[in-house]
Amino acid sequence: MDNERAVLSYLKEKYSTEGWLQRDKISVKDALKVLILDPLKASLGAQSDSSSFHIRLTYSEASDEALGVSKTTHESKRRKTDAENGSNCTSENSFEKVYEPCIFSVHCNKMPIFFSGRYFKYSRNVSQSRWIIDDERMGEASVEEILGGNILPACLGDSYKFHAAGREDIDVRMLGSGRPFLIEVQNSRQCPSEQSLKEVEEKINNSEKKLVGVKDLKCIGSQCWAMMREGEAEKQKQYVALVWIARPLEEKDFNSISSLKELKILQKTPVRVLHRRSPLDREKIIHWMNVEKIKGHSHYFLLHLCTQAGTYIKEFVHGDLGRTTPSMGSILGCRAEIIQLDVTDVKMGD
Repeated sequence: MDNERAVLSYLKEKYSTEGWLQRDKISVKDALKVLILDPLKASLGAQSDSSSFHIRLTYSEASDEALGVSKTTHESKRRKTDAENGSNCTSENSFEKVYEPCIFSVHCNKMPIFFSGRYFKYSRNVSQSRWIIDDERMGEASVEEILGGNILPACLGDSYKFHAAGREDIDVRMLGSGRPFLIEVQNSRQCPSEQSLKEVEEKINNSEKKLVGVKDLKCIGSQCWAMMREGEAEKQKQYVALVWIARPLEEKDFNSISSLKELKILQKTPVRVLHRRSPLDREKIIHWMNVEKIKGHSHYFLLHLCTQAGTYIKEFVHGDLGRTTPSMGSILGCRAEIIQLDVTDVKMGD
């Protein structure tokens, strides 16, 4: 290919006005593909077609040590000058005698395979993804490591990537129907059977600490990305929050809260995430809310609510120093604080 570029450079310089030089030309790379493909099919007894299994054939120039040849000072200077000038095209004088064949290597790999499912997080000390600050782990584990660490061995893969439809804070549990996720396994040597995946599910769900659970684990195609993007941006999420207010809860509060439907709120980027998120104003919708009493505790109640994806629930309750309006505190006319929060449903369908 270096020689091909050198020849083309020479021809364009010498025959720049010739029309035949402007017509489409087949490259050496494409010609090699045509020449190599039929012999490979014959010798391997296999057909050539699109596949998730890829074989990369690499031809590279032998090193100077292997050749036992030292470049002259002039050659070294010329190549250094070309590199500094940003030249990626060798001149017609760059042809060199070949002393040894090039080095040939074969690398086989398989395109990623994907697993989908829904996960549950039962602990308030487990992050969604691995979280390290100043070389210190935050939380006792992560959903990513528990799921990926169990699925990867079943695939005999090299590595995995974890993707989820949204996320919850480390101190928020994921309950109800679970949160949709994808595990992308790189270069797997085997695709687990349905029975193997059931065994992986059982191993995670029956672990001693029961930090994380999983359901509906299955192998799927890469078309899953559309579903994940929808889940992150457009769908509804349901929560239950344990709320404290500065005055006793009154009967009229139940109606005033439950009567609010499709409530539009404006949220500035919360103070707690300003260090990593742009300062923006976000308009979100609280679709519905209702209040559940806690017997014997007039200052506490459970708030059930359904919101647009991306709503900051903690800030909606306490107001975030006036950065979320309206808030539960402004609706009730008193200070409100959130004690605990759980996600109870992530709706992916219409």
